[in-house]
Amino acid sequence: MRKSKRIFFLDFIRVIAIFLVIFIHVSAIDTTLNIGSGQWQITKILNYFAHISVPVFFMISGALLLNSKKTKSISYTWKQRVPRVVIPFVLWSIISPIVVGIYAHSLSAHNVLAAMKMMLYQPTSPTLWFMYPLVGVYILSPIIKEFTENASKQMLLYTMAIWLVTNSLLPSIAVMVPKNWTNALTIYPVANFFLVGGFTGYFILGYLLTKIDIHKYSNIGLWIMMLVFGFAGNFISEMVPKIFDAYNGYYVTSIFIPLMSIPAYILLQKWGERIKSEKVIRVFEFLAPLVFGIYLIHNLLILYLEPWFMSILPFGGLASTFIRYIAVAALSTLIIWIISLIPGLNYLLTGTHKK
Repeated sequence: MRKSKRIFFLDFIRVIAIFLVIFIHVSAIDTTLNIGSGQWQITKILNYFAHISVPVFFMISGALLLNSKKTKSISYTWKQRVPRVVIPFVLWSIISPIVVGIYAHSLSAHNVLAAMKMMLYQPTSPTLWFMYPLVGVYILSPIIKEFTENASKQMLLYTMAIWLVTNSLLPSIAVMVPKNWTNALTIYPVANFFLVGGFTGYFILGYLLTKIDIHKYSNIGLWIMMLVFGFAGNFISEMVPKIFDAYNGYYVTSIFIPLMSIPAYILLQKWGERIKSEKVIRVFEFLAPLVFGIYLIHNLLILYLEPWFMSILPFGGLASTFIRYIAVAALSTLIIWIISLIPGLNYLLTGTHKK
């Protein structure tokens, strides 16, 4: 039986988002090569726009979990939802240093154990950083559900305004103004806004968008908003690299990313709702359950495939980027699909059960 229309467009957005994530990581090396060239500019712009993917993932989670009655159950959260993300996260956190060690010819039990000992403090693979805020919002979801269920639309908009101003706008301005003004725009840490901070904001935002009639917004206006903030963010990140500092969580602290991601999410939702083709629907419904596993494995494939392709391809630039991208995306999907056919292993490595 086909999933509901609402679930389909979320699956549609989810699949688009994972392939954007893969593009970010595949093209990352290309943003450091031939700086200033035309192909470099195109690659960097495409890479920047692909950064809507991570906010979109959190918005999808908010739209689903905060509209589910089960989310209010602390027991269900800890017995069903948290294990489905924590178990694969822990196992891939063990697998990653092993794979990296084999690749670097430095595999040892000591190195693997050292990486595992630091697991709570830092990810064992750079792309696994995403799992830390994801697990956090899953744990907090019953509390957030209680709040959102009883909050008016006005209260939700107020919450989002606090989040954008304190977590995105002020930090963005602070890195763009002269140094002697930076402290004037930095909130004293004791007066933090963590309750509606970080990726929790995207989580609540995803829920809020399910309570708003998105169809009243013009597609042209949404496209203009996304492109303006996308190009502005890309330009500012070149002029002020600190705004794109991964250590400071630029998905939140750069105001351009949330302002670009909101119209992008709405446009993707509208696009997904318009799809009627049975074949297209089946493709996305096939891919959607594989997304989490694809995320967990793709960076390890980049580790092996990227140097190999870059050594054998007789050309570079955008053609090389997209060949590597297609190879990583296809192989990630194939491996996770095979894993999905194996009962038990499927749950351990992807958090889903074989149907």
